[in-house]
Amino acid sequence: MEPHPGISMHRIAVGGGVMGALFALGTVLIVAIGVPLARWFLAAAILLGCGVGVLLYLWHRRKPVELIDLSTPPARGTDERP
Repeated sequence: MEPHPGISMHRIAVGGGVMGALFALGTVLIVAIGVPLARWFLAAAILLGCGVGVLLYLWHRRKPVELIDLSTPPARGTDERP
């Protein structure tokens, strides 16, 4: 008798949106509950992500980017934008 292969994660079709986010959050929680060492990595990732987010927020408040900087190429032969 063959053993049951179990649920194959790559066969579960989950799209984007609310259900995709719920699936991702549920998967993270299941791993965090089931693997005690994963809790430390999850906590460190959350803290590091929040820290990087705050630094980026402060950086962009100090040096804002204007939309024209992103869409208009510089004039030929100069480094300045028109």
